[in-house]
Amino acid sequence: MSPHFHKGYKMTGDDFVIDIWSRIKHFVPAKDRLDVADAIVAVCDEYGYADGIEHHEDLDKELHAAVKTYYGEYEEDEDEYDY
Repeated sequence: MSPHFHKGYKMTGDDFVIDIWSRIKHFVPAKDRLDVADAIVAVCDEYGYADGIEHHEDLDKELHAAVKTYYGEYEEDEDEYDY
């Protein structure tokens, strides 16, 4: 069971994506992990579970690369509005 599942914790969509990835990546051959991570990020984003994931601190290298590929390059402190 994920460490996020404890009394009083409300899982976010980003946590859901990271939890799914961490549970299945060990079953995926290393050479295919980036492709699978790409697919997971795309599907989860389409269903609204990956909003803001690019700023999550618990991304491993494959999931981080998939997020960068899907959303493009992003800056950590990017302002949403340009005044």
